[in-house]
Amino acid sequence: MRKYQSLIYLLLFQLFNLPGFCQQSFDSSLARAASVYTNFVNQGAHIYNGSAYVDYDHKIKGNPFFESSYFNNGDVVYDGVSYKNLNMFYDILHDDVVVKNYNDTAMILVKEKVSAFNFLNHSFINIIADSVLTNAKTAGFYDVLYNGSIKLIAKRKKDIIEKINMENSESFFVEKDNFYILKDEVLYAVNDKNSVLAVLKDKKNSIEKFLHQSKLKYRKKPEETMIKIVAYYDVLNKAK
Repeated sequence: MRKYQSLIYLLLFQLFNLPGFCQQSFDSSLARAASVYTNFVNQGAHIYNGSAYVDYDHKIKGNPFFESSYFNNGDVVYDGVSYKNLNMFYDILHDDVVVKNYNDTAMILVKEKVSAFNFLNHSFINIIADSVLTNAKTAGFYDVLYNGSIKLIAKRKKDIIEKINMENSESFFVEKDNFYILKDEVLYAVNDKNSVLAVLKDKKNSIEKFLHQSKLKYRKKPEETMIKIVAYYDVLNKAK
């Protein structure tokens, strides 16, 4: 790191000694020097050691990504180190976190080294096979929708479906999200209102009253409704 620091010191020294340098130019000159320094450091960052990302077949309708098919800013905890403001996207067909390398190519991060990441206002955690959550259907990245004394998490997933008829065939991406409640260190799969209420049965009557008063309709907004149910259950428990 000292050699990187010496680089920016040298850049700043040269800027201050340029003919005609004045105080007004300091901010923009410092910003340019910092940019050079950041790019130089990033080239040697530990996070840039994954494999090249192979683009998907664009003949397939839709895309394999979570919410956006473009690079967006995100934060990643990689091998115990937090990296901020990375250009990245999340491929939920293959469950891969992809970042823009320092040379502007797309690179897949080593999955086992990504413990968590924040992307498009969603927080994801990596659930490994030998963790407390081994009864999840699939190990990998889970979206933490509510994080209290109980938790609501979602497994975001896309599959490729092929439709064949007499004349031709076409393929398209279909998203299927699976939801889970973590309560008392046990993970429960929930796929409808009844399964949610079954897990939270000790407060079932209060929750049903809350749903009625709030005019929440599970079928119209299942994810939003589950978040509010779990949050309300947490409030009831804290009020004991």
